Order: sequence, then C-alpha cells, then structure tokens
Amino acid sequence: MTETITGLTEEDGQTIGFVVSCWYNDVIELAELRKWCEHVIITNEMQDIPHYMFDLVNVDSPGEILDIIGFLPGEVSRQEDRALYGIAFGRGRDVFDPPLSRTAAQRALQARPDVLQRFRDVFPFIELDT
Repeated sequence: MTETITGLTEEDGQTIGFVVSCWYNDVIELAELRKWCEHVIITNEMQDIPHYMFDLVNVDSPGEILDIIGFLPGEVSRQEDRALYGIAFGRGRDVFDPPLSRTAAQRALQARPDVLQRFRDVFPFIELDT
C-alpha cells in the first residue's frame, strides 16, 4: 500500500526542509539520506514523487543537495534546529562544530518532543534509543 509523503515541493517544502536540516546538523548520515529518498520513492505513487528525488538518491556531497532540489526548501525554527542537535547527540553522531553543548541540545529536545516525533515519522527506518 502506498502513502503520500507531503512537503516535498517548492510550494510546500517542509518535509524536504526538515530532511535537509537533519543532514546539515549531522543528525543523519549520507546513507540514511539516500535510504530516505528510496523510502519516498517506494511509498509514494509515481505522480507524487518530485523529479529531483531520483537524483537526490545518488547524492555524493552536501553541496549538491540544494542544486539537485532546485529550490530553497522550508526551514526549521531555531528551537527545532536546537532540538535536532539533541537527536544527533543522542544517536552518538559526531557533530561538526555544534552551536550548543550536548546538555543544552538535550534540554532543547526535551522542550520540543514534537521534533523527536517528527524525526520518527520522517525516518521510520531509523531506530532510536532516545
């Protein structure tokens, strides 16, 4: 059974913006980004899959992502961004130059449990201990 994953267009780029934020904040690795693309391709009807998804599944470097997408996706809020670092630290990810401490990131995540739920919804194939 297929489902429609929304938020992938220029008019509504909230989901792809969340995914890109997860990538840029070191919450997910490249293999997980690719797996998410495959998840979108497998679970959506063909007419609901943006063309860029087929190129994004083969992305090699972070600099290519916005060029492949072709538009500036939706952005997460500052509080959501901080909570994403809480997920990254909770996953044991090696976060490059984080803008806040591990403790502050964990507090930010505790204050925004909706971000953790969204992460689980967007990346159902990623196991979390958090």
